[in-house]
Formats: sequence, C-alpha cells, structure tokens
Amino acid sequence: MKSIRLGMFVFMAIGLICGHSGWGSNTDTLCVDKKSNDSNYFVVVPVAFYGEETNWGGGLSGGYYFRCKDNKVSSVQGTTVYTLKNQASLWISPKIYTTDREHYYSGHIKANHFPNKFWGVGRNTPDTLEEKYVSDDYSVLIQHQRILFGVIMAGVQGQLNYYRTGDYPSDRLLATGIAGVNERLTTGLGVLLTWENRENLYYPSFGEFYKASLMVYSKIFGSELNFTKLTIDLRNYYNIYDDHVFALQFLADMAWGKVPFQLMPMIGGADVMRGYYQGRYRDNSMACLQGEYRFPIYKWLKGTIFGGIGDVAPYFDKLDISKSKLAYGAGIRVRVNPIKVNLRFDAAYSDRKEMAFYFTVTEAF
Repeated sequence: MKSIRLGMFVFMAIGLICGHSGWGSNTDTLCVDKKSNDSNYFVVVPVAFYGEETNWGGGLSGGYYFRCKDNKVSSVQGTTVYTLKNQASLWISPKIYTTDREHYYSGHIKANHFPNKFWGVGRNTPDTLEEKYVSDDYSVLIQHQRILFGVIMAGVQGQLNYYRTGDYPSDRLLATGIAGVNERLTTGLGVLLTWENRENLYYPSFGEFYKASLMVYSKIFGSELNFTKLTIDLRNYYNIYDDHVFALQFLADMAWGKVPFQLMPMIGGADVMRGYYQGRYRDNSMACLQGEYRFPIYKWLKGTIFGGIGDVAPYFDKLDISKSKLAYGAGIRVRVNPIKVNLRFDAAYSDRKEMAFYFTVTEAF
C-alpha cells in the first residue's frame, strides 16, 4: 500500500464499518457484531496528518473484504489523500480468489503527484547530496496465478509505469543523465511463483508465504529502457503462545540493465526498514532481514516491537553485513473487522537520528 510518512501523527478514527455485518460490539473486534454470519465487510477510515513534505493533509483509506466458499478472503483495498501543497495520491489494490479457488488475481493501480528526495545511488551516499524533486507517477500491475495443490500458485504478470520528474536542480545529480529522469515509460512482462500457507492473509498467526517474481522490461514491449528485476520474498510466522506471534521476513531485490532510479531496489518506507525515508539508499541489489514480535494488549488492541537490518550494493555478492543499516521501533494495531484487518500505527528509529511515523492499513509483512 502507498504509505504516508508522518512528521506528526494527528488523527486516526474509524469513520464507517458497514456491509451486512452491521454495528455492534464484541470482545474480539472493533465495531463488528461477532454473532453475524455474513462474510462481507466494508471499512472506511478517515485520516488526517501533518508532515514536513506535505503540510496538512487528509483523505480516506479503506477496503471491501469478502469470503470465498472455503473461507478464503478476497479484498479490494485503496486509499486517497490530498494535502495543502496540492499533492495527491490514489492507490487501489485487488486480491481476488475465484469462487472455484483455482485462480488468484492481484495487482495495483497507483497515481501520485508528490515531492520526493534523491540522495544518489549506493550505500554511502551522504545527507549533503539530498536534492528535492516532484514526481508524477502512474502504475498498473496485473498478476494472474493458477492455484496448484492448494498452497502453490504460479502465473504471469504485466506492469506499466509512467514517470514524469520535474522541479529538480539543474546542477545536481538528477540533471546528469540518471536513468528514469528523461525516460518516462517502462513496460514489462514476467512470471511469478508463490507458496501460500498462512491461516490468515492480513494478520497471520502461523504459516509461510514465499514468493519469487521475475519481471523483464524491454523495448520489445514498448519500454523506453531495457532491464530485469528479480524479487524474492520469504516470510515465516510462529505462534509462540496464544496471540503472541513472531514474524520473520527475508527480502531480496535485484536488478540488471539500465534501471530507472524510481524502480531501483531500495530500503525505507512503511514496509521495508521502517525508520528510513523510502529510497534513502538504493542500488541494483538489496537484501533485508526483518523481525516482528506481535502481542495482545486488550481485546481488539495489539502491540508490536520490530527491527530490521538491510543493505544495498551494485551486485548481490557485494552486500556486506558489516556495513548494513539498522532500524527498529514499536507500534499498535487496532482491529477493524473479524477477518483481522488492522489499522497500523508505527514509530521507528534509525541511524538518521530522527523518529519516523507511519499510519496505514494491514501489516508491513
């Protein structure tokens, strides 16, 4: 999900939880009737925030969740925000199982007009290299997988990205021919393989999720740049005791060719190495190990403590654990419906010596 990096967390409230479930109260979820046997839930969350990059802003975040006949949950999630600096972001992400449970469709539609920051490429880029620019980016990703043996999925994917980069200094790095500044369109086709054994898609207590994704961007498909990306995402979830869960993720991202700086493997943001600005460090290869301890606080309220270690390098064999970056923090989770969809608020810290705050829906991993 497109995340909002908050300079100060201001307002978080549940505006509407509806569908056929109705209003009610129970000991396990917030505002949802536990006795209801209906399977559809519609969640809308109004948000307001203030940040150095955004000034005051607000919008809506929510989703529609529905069950298949074998209790598997499909969803369409999205968010839209607008700020006083005339910045806007729209994100929609479907995750849909067919009723016969033989096919799985996923992907996203994104449109953003946002300021951003660039520090160059590599693990040692200093803060003094920071330069600001404005990015208009649009992305459509479509993934189709066939479900095999219940837990294995294999399929194909296609992605189209359009970027427009502007308002950057004429005497800094982005003006020197960095790939992705002048080239605006990238289109790719690829394959993906998934092992999905989690008991819950949104807040798993046990199971595994392993995914390998290969995408080839080529001028044959209409792309202005030729490059390839391979992403490996390995997640394990361990139920320690009752609702005490330990989650572990290893994420590796590698790219070859003339890679646009917007799609380079990177650390930072709401999901990968919380505590760093998204894209603070980027290069052609990235590896990250993250752990998270999730524990109950009171009924529908849960807490988490997390940490991560990661690095970027020009080649995967050049990754060096002794030069890795560290980030850690804590957060709270507020459950909004019986299928364990949570509002997430995290506060994270890194060697940048400043706290970063994140508010979004669903978990980092």
